Amino acid sequence: MSAAVHTSGSIAALVGGTLVGPANLPVRGLAALGDAEADQLTFVVDLANANRWPASRASTAIVTRGVAIPGHDPAVRALIEVDSADIAMIPVLELFFAGDPLPAPGIAASAHIDPTAKLAPDVRVAHGAVIGARCTVGAGASIHANAVLYDEVHVGAGSIIHAGASIRERCVIGARCIVGPNAAIGGDGFGYRASPNGRSVLRVPHLGNVVLEDDVEIGSCTCIDRGKFGATRIGAGSKIDNLCQIAHNVQIGRMCMISGHTGIAGSAVLGDGVQMGGGGGLAPHIHIGAGVRIAARAAVMSSIPAGETWGGYPAQEIRHALREEAALRRLAASAKPLLKLLKDQ
Repeated sequence: MSAAVHTSGSIAALVGGTLVGPANLPVRGLAALGDAEADQLTFVVDLANANRWPASRASTAIVTRGVAIPGHDPAVRALIEVDSADIAMIPVLELFFAGDPLPAPGIAASAHIDPTAKLAPDVRVAHGAVIGARCTVGAGASIHANAVLYDEVHVGAGSIIHAGASIRERCVIGARCIVGPNAAIGGDGFGYRASPNGRSVLRVPHLGNVVLEDDVEIGSCTCIDRGKFGATRIGAGSKIDNLCQIAHNVQIGRMCMISGHTGIAGSAVLGDGVQMGGGGGLAPHIHIGAGVRIAARAAVMSSIPAGETWGGYPAQEIRHALREEAALRRLAASAKPLLKLLKDQ
């Protein structure tokens, strides 16, 4: 938490909002609408939350402009009106955020650094970390406890590799990336072929690597497999949630958002700005156009043109998926009298 005492007025200035109420109310912390205390700031993003404002103890709220707030007394409490409370929340959270915990400066005595590795002078390497031969670690990067960099890994400036993560040989981590705890970057793809005699399964070697471009974030326990020949690539600024599986040779564009429990099969290509809800899956070798949105739990079996929204199992354009779902529900309801009639016979 921030040590400084902020006020309703200083917060309004920070987010460029319109203050409705006193400017001198102290803001010592942040909390949800129902949990906030008298000296805390909260957020109101829609009408459902607006109706809870009279019962909240918060002294100050950031509210999306146009949302009517019942029972507000500007003599006692303050509202800060902004175009989007969700967006205004970001600089306020940053104001109170102490920063990611980092290892102590320097290299811990129990870390193992190969003599051929090249580390910038200000890197942080925690206890039990392993950095292999010919690795390079850029300025300001942090390697947390028990993380492992195999041989010839490059970690860019300012990146953070969290505890227990493994970065396999020849993989490239760009600048300002975050790799979550126990993530596995660069493992072999799931490539097997039946032997000619049919008595065993042959493992197919994967000779490529994984490239995370700048500002990529990878969640905890997510696995990204290396390419069979070239690179599995995650575009700049993309964010991948926890517990995802990205298969070999997948190409993910810039600024994509992939929610948890998503699986993307080998050689699928995602354009820039794709958004995937949790628990979905993509078939191999398909192309997802730029700006596509895919609903949670969708099973995508074919390519999707740019800008469309798909959902369902198997996935299709969302309007068709919703119509089919509605038709099935109507069919179930209309079948009840028939089923009762048959039962009474």
